[in-house]
Amino acid sequence: MRRIGAIAAFEIKRIFQKPQSYLLLFGMPLLFTFIFGGLFSGDGENKPVVSVVDKDNTGLSQALINEVKTTSAVNISMEDDKSASEKFDNQEIAGYILMNEGFEEELLKQEVPEVVFVSSPSFEGSALVQQIINDSITKLRISAAASTFYQDITGENPAAIQEKISKELASAPAAVKTVTVTKNSELENMNNITARSAGFTIMFVMIAMLSVTGVLLEARQTGVWYRMMSTPASKTELLSGYLLAFFLIGWIQFGILMIVSKWVFHVEWGNTLANIVLVSSLLLCTIGLGLFIAGFVKTSEQQSVFGNLIIISTCMIGGVYWPLEIMPGFMQQAAKFVPQYWGLEGFAELAARGGALSDIIGPVGILLTFTAVFLTVGMTRVRFE
Repeated sequence: MRRIGAIAAFEIKRIFQKPQSYLLLFGMPLLFTFIFGGLFSGDGENKPVVSVVDKDNTGLSQALINEVKTTSAVNISMEDDKSASEKFDNQEIAGYILMNEGFEEELLKQEVPEVVFVSSPSFEGSALVQQIINDSITKLRISAAASTFYQDITGENPAAIQEKISKELASAPAAVKTVTVTKNSELENMNNITARSAGFTIMFVMIAMLSVTGVLLEARQTGVWYRMMSTPASKTELLSGYLLAFFLIGWIQFGILMIVSKWVFHVEWGNTLANIVLVSSLLLCTIGLGLFIAGFVKTSEQQSVFGNLIIISTCMIGGVYWPLEIMPGFMQQAAKFVPQYWGLEGFAELAARGGALSDIIGPVGILLTFTAVFLTVGMTRVRFE
């Protein structure tokens, strides 16, 4: 056991003597978390701006504007025709909605008024804004028909009736209530930064583990392995020492990233014991993957090239870079066949839903299954003689 510990300590010291190791282990994960977490966070200041040009300036045109403002996908600003056109040309806004004079009059006549929505081809919220406009116009037409019918019966001014209907619709309670399902009230405000922090921590831990497991191939290439075999340490002790070093390096990286992300990004990771089990399972799986790749290549350089390609592509599939919800259905199913998906599932259960150890038995079990397959194949294929 002393020999295993000595080998592990030597390897850990060797890794942290390299200045570039700190950038790979800690700098890059935090930078990617900041960039991609902010990109998909959905905070108000990051929403595209859509301007509204109301040339009609009537009660019904204002009712349409209020309906459009209900969307959470964009921010709405009021502009005149010239200002909206200039801002659109200067790419200061994603688009603008133009309502011409006679909007209310056409609605009261049970006609469909023309509303123009000008947007850039790159604006992904275009379809949503168009749908809101169409739904709002349909609602206003029904409202206008009701006010006209009521006028015919009571003789009351249709504008006054329309105003009453608009006020009633505006004050109506929401039909859908959003409920956050969590086992821990402190975690109800989880945002996308948490998911991206977990994702990029997983990715860079895997890349780092790939680099350090390449040490085994490097040792064979340089002849270090043969010299170590001449010492009293057995092959089993040598391998155990290296594997222990890989595991401890992974835990140092993961632990520091979790602490820093909690301080910097206010990420709540949830149950401590469950996180220890989940991270340990993920590290074992990653070490197994590194040895698995090493078993099919001849040099550490080849392992780096093919390994990084495999890790980055599976991270994309597994939901590290972006939420799985925005991916096609078949990609969401394919994600279940990569370890990163189950690692993120475990962190989501702990960080988002406040789960405990019993709630991550599934993800941990699958990660350990991956580990068993990778280690079995890797250990049988890696040759040091």
